[in-house]
Amino acid sequence: MSHIRIRFDVPNHYMNVNAFIASAQSTQRTLDALNAELFDGQLDLELVVCAPESGSVRQVLRVVVKGAKFIGVSAIGIYGTFWSAVELLETDIAKDVIKELTGKAPAQIAVEFAREYKERSEHANGAAEQQELEKKAVEIACQHVATVLSEASSSILAAPREKLEQLEISESAKFAFTDAQAELFEKCIDDTSIASIDFEEKDLPPIPRNEFPQRALRPRRPTEEKEDEDEWVVSLDTFLVTSPNLEELDQHIRKWKGKNSADKIRLFTVEDKEFWNMLHRKEISFSENTELVVQVASRFLDGRVKETKVLRVLKFEGMEIAQPIDENGLRAILGELKPYGKNDGFGHLLH
Repeated sequence: MSHIRIRFDVPNHYMNVNAFIASAQSTQRTLDALNAELFDGQLDLELVVCAPESGSVRQVLRVVVKGAKFIGVSAIGIYGTFWSAVELLETDIAKDVIKELTGKAPAQIAVEFAREYKERSEHANGAAEQQELEKKAVEIACQHVATVLSEASSSILAAPREKLEQLEISESAKFAFTDAQAELFEKCIDDTSIASIDFEEKDLPPIPRNEFPQRALRPRRPTEEKEDEDEWVVSLDTFLVTSPNLEELDQHIRKWKGKNSADKIRLFTVEDKEFWNMLHRKEISFSENTELVVQVASRFLDGRVKETKVLRVLKFEGMEIAQPIDENGLRAILGELKPYGKNDGFGHLLH
């Protein structure tokens, strides 16, 4: 369910309007921060207010994911555009954050939805049926993602402050989460009739009034992140490709997916023109779990990988097909880089 039910334990059937409004505003702020942190702001989100329910005072909200922003602009259609956002649930950052907040792993949602869509689309009779399948697939995925976000948002607002502080997320997201929580609990402290707050149906215990102050502490605003804090790091690695994208022009919409030598999921693009030429000439072909040895550039921000580019494919299923780009070539491609050398721990991959 994508509903967020917040029950205010009050003696009467009314409460201060400021605390009631703050619960919706804080929820909206956590959703916006989750969208920015986990989906690069790609989701088109809406938070709506549902009809009130009987019993104490309840704020009933529902998360609505309407799709991905700029749907219809991409040449690969609504499915491909939305999938580029949904597949971000499978990154290590998203998995860790969602698992920490909700106790659930989100990756299987995207995997099962994509598999079902692919099987049906292969048997579609014409463009009209294909388009209808795309529309239905996006609707189903939107519901799943909305559920993930509603549970994560509830957990953020209810969590003890130390748990939020320990999340491995950017400082800007951490500030947004804790400040939204503080806004809600400040207003609840002001309304002395509220004995506790309960985020219902989320397996979260009610929060008694004596725990409000700790959650109401306003965090210190972090220094603004600057573009020059981005850092490109180049290394050699082995990628086990689990989901290739063999359409060169579409890979910036739907990225390649695989696991690196540390068994971490990576979404990436392949910038190696000669590799693409070999594919077009059908000199190489992909099967399940194709292994590539690659020269890869990773863009780090705040200590986390934000973007991955395969600059050159060095080996394809054990067959050597290219040599690494030298340092001068790397600087020409990416500009100033972290010092790059052969003693990077991956030299054995080229022997």
